Amino acid sequence: MSISSSDINSIVHALQDSDWDEAVVAIGDVHISVARNGARLNQIPSSASQSAAVPVREESAPPATVVSTTPMVAASPVAFPAPTETVSDSTDFVLTAPSVGVVWRASEPGAAPFLEIGTRVDPEDTACIVEIMKLMNNVAVGVSGTVTAIHVENGQSVEFGAPLFSIRPDAS
Repeated sequence: MSISSSDINSIVHALQDSDWDEAVVAIGDVHISVARNGARLNQIPSSASQSAAVPVREESAPPATVVSTTPMVAASPVAFPAPTETVSDSTDFVLTAPSVGVVWRASEPGAAPFLEIGTRVDPEDTACIVEIMKLMNNVAVGVSGTVTAIHVENGQSVEFGAPLFSIRPDAS
């Protein structure tokens, strides 16, 4: 199956009209990843060679980044240490899932997780990725502080509002 430039423009417009930072679309054996606002694209590993990037021209909005088209390969979750908890208290901020989906704690299979217990974070830092129907949503931490607990495993399905991480905010 082939994808036309009109199809790609539709994907880009759908991303721009949403709250998502990144979209990954698979149609047949073609895989397209687009991102905006400087979001880091999450590559799905493939044994096939990557083809050239497809340029996309946007008239009214900042351009989205279009990566390559590659055959889709299913990636298995990478094992990270099981969720653990340090002593957290009621003053800790609990980062929750923005939607139902699958939590990915790293940008790609084999990469280090975004957060570990003791990691110092800023509000704009990425905590994890929540994938829903092949759309990747980078979840920002939202506060400055230190991670005190991890409530999810890599590859775990979550519901809207499920606790992901506990963060002890910096003293003001």
